[in-house]
Order: sequence, then structure tokens, then C-alpha cells
Amino acid sequence: MNDFGYSVLGFLLAIAILVAVHEYGHFWVARKLGVKVLKFSIGFGKSLFKWRRKNDPTEYSIGIIPLGGFVKMLDEREGDVAPEEIHQAFNRKSLAVRSAIVAAGPGFNFLFAIFAIWLVFVGGSADIEPIVGQVVEKSIAENAGFKAGDVMLQLDGKAVKTWGQHQFYMLHQAMKGNPLEFSVANPAYGSRTITIDFGGPNGIDQQTVVGQPITSLIGIWPPAPAAKVSRVVENSPAEQAGLVAEDEILAIDGVIVRDWIDMARQISNKPGATLRLTILRQQQQRDVSLVANSVTVDGKQYGRIGLYRPRLENTTLRFGPLESIWQSIDYNWRTTAITLRSLGRMLSAKMSSENLAGPITIARLAGQTVQSGYADFLKFLAIISVSLGLLNLLPIPILDGGHLLYFLIEAITGKAPSEKIMMWGQQIGIAMILMLMVLAFYNDIARLL
Repeated sequence: MNDFGYSVLGFLLAIAILVAVHEYGHFWVARKLGVKVLKFSIGFGKSLFKWRRKNDPTEYSIGIIPLGGFVKMLDEREGDVAPEEIHQAFNRKSLAVRSAIVAAGPGFNFLFAIFAIWLVFVGGSADIEPIVGQVVEKSIAENAGFKAGDVMLQLDGKAVKTWGQHQFYMLHQAMKGNPLEFSVANPAYGSRTITIDFGGPNGIDQQTVVGQPITSLIGIWPPAPAAKVSRVVENSPAEQAGLVAEDEILAIDGVIVRDWIDMARQISNKPGATLRLTILRQQQQRDVSLVANSVTVDGKQYGRIGLYRPRLENTTLRFGPLESIWQSIDYNWRTTAITLRSLGRMLSAKMSSENLAGPITIARLAGQTVQSGYADFLKFLAIISVSLGLLNLLPIPILDGGHLLYFLIEAITGKAPSEKIMMWGQQIGIAMILMLMVLAFYNDIARLL
């Protein structure tokens, strides 16, 4: 299966799981609180499949448009209700019951995220040993005193087991402008305490704080892998030149390649140039020639030949079943806080709306994580599930948050908003969602171009 196929598979699988979780929250709580559910659908439009279970009043359906779902409940505002079923109608339930049913969808998204990350921590997640391989010149990390070979032992008093363990914690602290205190050890430089101050003049650019790993923003990288090909991009110069997985690049134009980063740097500096690669394949050296593509990033030209980097993971991050619960809650709390801060920064123009991702970007990430393994896919699902839960809680009519806003008005005034106000709200909500979708699609297409 090619990358496009994995993207489609990953996207459909992710949407099906997350929509099912969200709608099941509404469905389960509604049934538990005595509301009759007429239809449970994953997807919109014409039903591809539909069925009923014995002695179950609910129709289950798979819709042709896999971009959402819905739970249709018995409601006097949407049709006639038999007198003997009025007590099961949604609109006849108390304000507390209706609020619980509406809030259950986002609530189940948050619970699913905790469960997904719990599975990752219990099963173990491939990661990198917390050893600094490279310190970028004139970076925040170099100014703070980081050295190549430093082993990170603690971060703000928390034990550091792997490179990626505290990425969300560091990102959250960076967004708040709080300092980070590392305890490190190095055979050449001894044990030291290093402080990274995000609030000072050497702080990071808040516009890009969610665009890449926080460790790379401060200027430290793990040890680079050998220049060994993991996969080759389809129709790329590398594929056309005959490079295959497991090929190791030894030299470029006669210049020895030390590691993957050195190789990438050499190629990046030669956009559009003809390159002579010396490779090692099955213990035999050979030379191949190719012409590097030229790509433009931030107005500068860079060379690319279409190779996937080998995985860096050399250890596993794992916790016991009980500890994994608290680790998962903390992980998802950081995810939620970062998402909310990012949204707030976008709305206040402190962060570019270019960070907003749409279905195309989500599909590409889904495809990549499906190929990477179950742990990466579960992490991806958890992040999207949290985002979906938060999105639905926004006070926008047609979303769950909009309904909760109406319920709040009803609780304050003692009566529900009029049908006219709710109709206006629905139209405004649809317009806002459409604008958001257009912006997300624009960002996706801009990334592709």
C-alpha cells in the first residue's frame, strides 16, 4: 500500500473511532437517563448499512459521508410523539438531564484519550534514550550550557526516562513562559544543573512554539542515526536512481557522510545539483547519480532527494497499570492546556492561524502514524480526540457547546431561547464552521504546495 492508501485508511479509521466514541457518549447517557434513541449513525447522508437489534428501538446506521455522525432522540420539536412515550422525549427531561446528555459526547472524547494513552504507557512506547547528541550553535541550549553527550536525569524534579517523555510538559511550560531546570551528567563535564528561561530575552518564538518538538526549538537533538535509508519517497530522485531501503550513504561527491544529519545538510545545500552518491548495499559499494529537487522554504532554496529517515528509537517508555493512569491523565491535561492556549493565541493574533490543520493534514498524519505502529496511532487518536472534545464545547450554535449555552440561558432566565433566536444562532453557527473549514482547507493546500 502506498502513502496515499495509508492516509485514506488512517483517516477513515480515525474518524470512525472518534465519531463512534463521541456519539456513543450521547447515546449511552441518553439511554441511561431514560431518553428514547431513534437512530445512532456514524456518517451522514444515505445509509450504506443499517440494522436493528432484537427488542431495541434504535436504528444503527453507517452513512455515506464519513465526516461526522449523530444520535437522533425522541423529541416533540422534531415530530409527533405518542402519549405513552412522552416521558422518554428529550425535550421533556430536566435541564440537568439534557445538559448531561449533550456534555457526554465531548466527555467521552476526553475519557477515550485517557484510555488510549493508558494503553500506550502500559504496552510500552518506542522512544530515544535521553542523551544529547548535538547542540545547535548560538541556540538557547548552548547559551544555557548544554553539551553534546549530556545525559538528562531530571526535569523540574521529575525523572527523565526517555527523550520524548516530557515533550508536552516542556511545551506547556514554554507557552506559559516558565523556566525549565534540567539535571544532567556528562563524563567530560560532570553533573550540572541547567536552566532554560523561556521568559527572558533569549526566549523562543511563540508563533512557532507548536510547530516542532520543543527540544529542537531550544537547540538540542538526540544522537543522529547512520545515513541509512528507511524508505524511499515514490517518484523521487532517490527512487528514480534506484535507491532502496537499507542502503547506507557513505559519501556525497566524494565527501564522507558522518551521519544522517550530515547527509541531509550536504544535500540541502545543493538544490538542483547533480549528486554522486557512494552507497553500501549488501556489503558492496557502488556509485549512483541523481539530480536533487529544489524546494522553497521561507524564500530559500533547499535540496531534497526523497528519503525517509530511519527510526531513532533505542529504548521503551513503559509504566505499570496504576501509574499509567496518572501518567495518562497528566499527558492529556497538558494536551488540553496546550490546545486551549494555542486557540487563545490564534484568536488574539499572537499565533498564526497557519497552525490550524484540516482534513488533508489530519489524513497525512493518520497515514504516517498507522505505518509507525499502534502506539503512535493511539497517541494521534488521543490528540485528535481531545481537540474534537474541545471543539465541540465551543459556544457555537450547532455544536454541543452551543446547546450548553442555550441551557445556561434557560437556567438563568427560566425559559429556553425562542425558536427564532435558535434559528439565527444555527445559521451563525453554520457560517462560523464553514469559515473554519475553509481556513483549514486553505492551510492544508498551502502545506501541500
